Amino acid sequence: MDKRKYLIFLLFVAMIHTAKAQVNALQVADSVSTDLYNAGNWKQLIAFGNQSIANGTDFTALRLRLAYANFITADYKRALKQYNEVLIKDPYNITARYYAYYCDKYLNDELYAIYNLSYLDEETLRKDGINTPVLTDINAETGIKQNNDINRNNAFYSRIGIGNRIGWRLQLEQSVSYFNQGIFELYDIKRPHFKSLDLADQQKEYYAKMSFAVNQSIAIIGAYHYLNTKFDNTTYNSNLGLIGLKYAGTYIDAQADANFGWLNNKSLEQYNAQLTYYPFGNFDLYAISRASVKELSSAKNFIFDQVLGFKLIKNTWLESSVTLGNLDDYLDADGLYVYDGIDNTTFKCGESAYYQLNNNVQLQLNYFYEKKSDAYQSLKYDQNSVTVGIVWKF
Repeated sequence: MDKRKYLIFLLFVAMIHTAKAQVNALQVADSVSTDLYNAGNWKQLIAFGNQSIANGTDFTALRLRLAYANFITADYKRALKQYNEVLIKDPYNITARYYAYYCDKYLNDELYAIYNLSYLDEETLRKDGINTPVLTDINAETGIKQNNDINRNNAFYSRIGIGNRIGWRLQLEQSVSYFNQGIFELYDIKRPHFKSLDLADQQKEYYAKMSFAVNQSIAIIGAYHYLNTKFDNTTYNSNLGLIGLKYAGTYIDAQADANFGWLNNKSLEQYNAQLTYYPFGNFDLYAISRASVKELSSAKNFIFDQVLGFKLIKNTWLESSVTLGNLDDYLDADGLYVYDGIDNTTFKCGESAYYQLNNNVQLQLNYFYEKKSDAYQSLKYDQNSVTVGIVWKF
């Protein structure tokens, strides 16, 4: 019995000692992190905060100071991780919600940004001048596609779109577009003689995409694309749909989606997996990798798309891309762009430049090179596309 009392006493002493050690560690972490925060020693604060959490010392004030240090040093992804850890325990922490909003905004993710605002009261929004318009943006682009096939005229493409906020969790993007290209010198197999035809491939499109924020890291997306195509006295009405899931991680975002429907009287299915990597937690450098499996009228193709972007100078970004695989009726950018031209594209690469004119306006210039196959002759040809665009955010 005496031995049991002795062991219980030792255990009690050890527990007291451990509790005191934990209290001392918390006090030290609180004191040191406060001093580093007040002095603006952000790099030291980041190193100290990460080490303290790794050693088991973790409390809300430390997370907020560490998050702010990451925010100030423009590592918005790491800052979001720290703010989200706070919000898991306290969803209504105003400081965490406020800065999480700006992190998402600087990462160009309006859906998650607006979601965070839903936890702030109207007085806070007004005091800080945060705008929450129903109409979020207007965007437009137009371009020309030039080729060296004597049987093809230049193609022209234009699109205009708007974005709407429907509540705090739901966003709607809509756009209409028009495509036109002249097709010449075809052999009409329906007639007994060779005949020179002068045709036009014309297409009008409507696109809508809904995004729903489940929480500050997960979103569900759905899209619908209608195409009205006229070619050789024939009209095609095509309907395509998309359903997908997005996840925003610390330095890697992931998306998986499925596309399905009928395109020009052909059944189409396409499954995509995409990863976006931010090594510095911002747009100074980023990479987007996308793998797709497309099944068109029972024929399967694998397509891989790689994008690499970086900040060139202040307010200016460059983005390089390459797409490998059979792009016949390929769906890109959540089904916004449909590669359903008369001739198949077998390779595509390009360069894009983005310039932030001010807080509201972004300008863009895109160049793409494509290798294509003539649908009616055994002929390969090159196509060069130039597109200019503008995005106005409210």
